[in-house]
Amino acid sequence: MTDIDIDRLVETARSAAGVADPEPEAFHTNLELLVGSINAEAHLSALGAESATAMLAAALAKRIEVSWWASEHPEIRDELVSEPLFLTGLPRSGTTYFQYLFDRDPGMRMLRTWEGDRPCPPPGFDPAAAAYRRDRAVEHARRMADDPLHAEIAKRHLTDPDGPQECLAILDQTFANPGAYWTWSVPTYFERLLDTIELRSCYEHHRLELQLLQWRTEPRRWVLKWPCHLVALPEILAVHPDARFVVTHRDPVQALASNASLTHLLRRHTATDVDPRRIGLEMKDMIHAYLRRLVDFDEAQAGTGRLVHVDYQRVVDDPETVMTEVFDALDLEMTPDVRRSIGEWRRENPPGKRGTHDYALEDYGLDARAVAEEYAFYIDRFDVPSETRAVP
Repeated sequence: MTDIDIDRLVETARSAAGVADPEPEAFHTNLELLVGSINAEAHLSALGAESATAMLAAALAKRIEVSWWASEHPEIRDELVSEPLFLTGLPRSGTTYFQYLFDRDPGMRMLRTWEGDRPCPPPGFDPAAAAYRRDRAVEHARRMADDPLHAEIAKRHLTDPDGPQECLAILDQTFANPGAYWTWSVPTYFERLLDTIELRSCYEHHRLELQLLQWRTEPRRWVLKWPCHLVALPEILAVHPDARFVVTHRDPVQALASNASLTHLLRRHTATDVDPRRIGLEMKDMIHAYLRRLVDFDEAQAGTGRLVHVDYQRVVDDPETVMTEVFDALDLEMTPDVRRSIGEWRRENPPGKRGTHDYALEDYGLDARAVAEEYAFYIDRFDVPSETRAVP
C-alpha cells in the first residue's frame, strides 16, 4: 500500500494553477479527510497513489483558478443563476441519457465536458482560449478511444468531450464528492461526508463556477446533472431557492448491481486489495443512503411541485413523450423542433450503441430478495417496477 503525500499534492496543484490562491484554506479540511481515508482504507498501489494524487491536485488547481478569477473580477458573483434544473436519481438510473435529451433544447445551458476539465479562463472572457481547450479535449478523446480502460468505461457511461457532463468536476474541487466512493474504498470518508461535511458551502462554490462560466455570455437556464446530488438536496435548495428537480427512478436492485460492477472496474486498476464482497456491501450502503435522503426530501417537499419524477424505462422507450410530459410539469414549452431533435438523437443513439456489459448482484455477495426488502421504503413510495424475475 502506498500513501498519498498531501503536501506534495498541494504544491503540485499550486504550481499547476499558476496564480496565487486567494483562499488557501478553502475545503482543505475536506481534502485532509479524503486523503486520510484513502491512505487508511483504499489499499492503493504505487500507480494508484500517483493517479489519485494527480486527480486531486488537478481538482485543487481548478478550485484555485476559479477562486482567483472571482477575486480579480468580483462582478462574477453578481451573475444570476435563475431557476436551475437539477437532474438526479440513483447512479446507473439513466440520468446521463436524460441529460442528453435536455441538451436538445438550445435554450438550456449545460456544463460541457471540456468546461468541467478546464473552466478557466472563463469562456465569455476569452472565447479563443475556450475554443482551444475544447479542441484539445476532442483530440484527447480521439487518442484515448483505444485505451482498454477508457473503452470499458465508455460502455458504462455516455460521455463526449463537447457533450453535457455531470457536476462531479465542480464538486471534486470541494473534496465533497460522494462519487469518490466508486473510485476508492473510503467508507470513513463517505460516512463523514454524510454526517459532518458542510455541504452548503460546497454548493455555494458550485454556484460560483456556474456564475463564472456564464459570465459575459448570453444567459440560459442551467440544467445540472449528477446522481450524487441526492445527498445534498436540502443544501441545493438553500443555495438555489428557485431550483427544480427531475428525478429518474429505476429498480434499485439492478442499479446496485451496475454500481458494483463499475466500482470493481475502477478499483481493480489502482488498488492491491479489491474484494468484490466488500464492494457489494459498500455500494449497498451508498445506495441506501441516497434513497433515504431522496425519500426524506420528497416527503418534505410534498405538494410543492418542486420535484418531477420519471421512470427510467419509459425515458429509454419513448423519450419524446416523456420529455413532453416533463416539460409540461416544469411549465416549459416543448417546441416541434426540440421534440423532433429528441427523436433524432434517440434514433442515432440506440441502447447498446457504445457497447454493453454484463453484471450480476451475486458476484458481489448480495441476494436480490434481501436487497429489495432493504430498499422497500423507496420501491413502495415511488412504485418502482422490478427488472428481475421474481424468486420462487
